[in-house]
Amino acid sequence: MELTPIASDLWVATQPLRFLGLEVGSRMTVVRLPNGDLVLISPIALEEDDRPVIDALGTVHHIIAPNLFHHLSIGDVQALWPNAMVWGVEGLQEKRADLVFNGLLNTSGNFEDVLDYLPFQGFAAPLPTGVTSANETVFCHRPSGTLIVTDIAFNFDQNNSLGIRLAARVLGSYGQLKPSRLEKWVTRDKAAVERSARQVLKWDFDRVVPGHGAVVETNGKAEFQAGYEWFLGRSLHN
Repeated sequence: MELTPIASDLWVATQPLRFLGLEVGSRMTVVRLPNGDLVLISPIALEEDDRPVIDALGTVHHIIAPNLFHHLSIGDVQALWPNAMVWGVEGLQEKRADLVFNGLLNTSGNFEDVLDYLPFQGFAAPLPTGVTSANETVFCHRPSGTLIVTDIAFNFDQNNSLGIRLAARVLGSYGQLKPSRLEKWVTRDKAAVERSARQVLKWDFDRVVPGHGAVVETNGKAEFQAGYEWFLGRSLHN
């Protein structure tokens, strides 16, 4: 694992991940709170050798599965830091009865007044088993002006494999921070998505860290708004 600093008290690490035969990659975000506690959002697969690298940053106190899909490494990461609190989202405890969750991020709130979180309502995703709600929670790191999302927006670009570049072009999300046409087609509760998107746009952020694709270092708020105006088919200007 290689941790990359992207702002003060904010790091990311990525690993390979294939979905529907395509290499989409997966990104974990590490946030250090003012009290020295660390928050691991969407943990990737970590091994014992990775623990000292993260421990050097602070104390792992929060391990977060941010939606119904990014939970595969939670158990192994919990074993590395057994004293940390494990957070999930609505419906995940039923899906992963083998895991112990200390709490659910099913309402808006914050950690230490620097890391805001918000359930993003209404967004659906197509899986091989059928269409399902993502039940995703999104985050905003106030000090660095960074929005952290997982599966509600992607940013695939020239750094991705040829296969994912072609797929992203077909699905209308190449080189742009936005969901794909698939999510647009299968999401029925657009009103709930709009309410959530408008709440996100009230946050003060410029950078966006997606779970898949490239980090948007600047102008991320405008890109997020444009992507969701396309998704919803309407303006999100107040």
